[in-house]
Amino acid sequence: MAVSRKTGKLYYTDEEKEAALRNNNALEYALSHNYNLVRLGNSYYLKEHDSMVFKPDGSWFWNSQGKSGRALDFLIEYEGYSYTDAILELAGAQELPAPKRQAIEQSVKDLEKPKPFILPEKAANYRRMFAYLVKSRGIDHELVSQLEKENKIYQGITYAHFDIAGYDGHGQAWYTVKERFADKFKDVPLQKITLYNRNLEGAHIVSAIPAHIVHDFVRSKQTLAYQNVVMVGYTPQKQPYYASLRAMAGKYKVDVTGSHKEYGFTINENANSNTVCVFESPIEAMSYWSMCKELHSPRVSCPMISLGGVSTSYALKQFLQDHPQIQSIITGLNMDTAENGHNVAAGQLATDRIRQELGSKYHISVHKPNLNDWNDVLVNYRNNLAAITQQLQPARSAPVIHHTQQRGGPSL
Repeated sequence: MAVSRKTGKLYYTDEEKEAALRNNNALEYALSHNYNLVRLGNSYYLKEHDSMVFKPDGSWFWNSQGKSGRALDFLIEYEGYSYTDAILELAGAQELPAPKRQAIEQSVKDLEKPKPFILPEKAANYRRMFAYLVKSRGIDHELVSQLEKENKIYQGITYAHFDIAGYDGHGQAWYTVKERFADKFKDVPLQKITLYNRNLEGAHIVSAIPAHIVHDFVRSKQTLAYQNVVMVGYTPQKQPYYASLRAMAGKYKVDVTGSHKEYGFTINENANSNTVCVFESPIEAMSYWSMCKELHSPRVSCPMISLGGVSTSYALKQFLQDHPQIQSIITGLNMDTAENGHNVAAGQLATDRIRQELGSKYHISVHKPNLNDWNDVLVNYRNNLAAITQQLQPARSAPVIHHTQQRGGPSL
């Protein structure tokens, strides 16, 4: 930590910024700074604001405010730090020490114990999902339909007061009450039943509530049902192994509990291609494919994968292991610039990491979006195209005049 002679303000060194980014784990920061956290499943939530969730991978989500990030963002968004002060805090250059990993190691290990992977309940129909992806996000309708047929995307339901416990032998969902709402639903009768995680696998006996009872609670407004796009990643043996949820209203997005990031969401994973395109999220992978189709790019036939965030490269490394024919990697990660509202260029840092880890074996090229991410590019493209089309259409009240086309003359 140093002080400018001219302004008298604090500034950080390159070494302090590097130290801060090494300590950029929101869960570790919260645990080491005595926040009142309550453990729930594989996460912690803030007792004072139960919509604030901390995950074992170091990320946090403040669902009611539509905010998320890592420790640096937490200090800025929640604690009100300036960017400089947040860097210095995480680097340990301020009065409080930097987070101590050893002091909270056991807590994090407890959170990282394997949890069952259970996909959310499917909605009765997928109309809202199609409207959201095609109309709001601009994604190609043909692609959305194909991914839905492949069970890679669907409209899923989660509930405010209940966690999914599994599925019975008839495929019906069953639920348990979330720990912090146990008193509210203490009089609801539980049934002991054998449930499965998926496809009649992972049998376990649990006391649970059938889905139709939860649906009754929704109708009587005793709980809320949330509609999400569920995007699923599969193993080469077609077993679901990863899923992410994306709210269709608001900014809520989170991985399904028990997900394995080694098997991310993919498009064209079995394509006969030596090139794979890599993106941060499934939405961005779908957006890039849609742009490739619109512009007749040959990359429309390339495999495309989502990392499920930029904190790890597990999905890419596993894909390369399962597809030895791949020789080239194209990264299309987010811009994450200050102009786009980001204090940390996470996409660029992840691109640099991929180059460092895999550059000696694969040809790596970068295709940066000219806006924050590829969905922003796609939506902007469709909006501009619609505007141009509207300009070219004659006004309804204007008479249509037909001209004889002169030889060699232009036509529209």
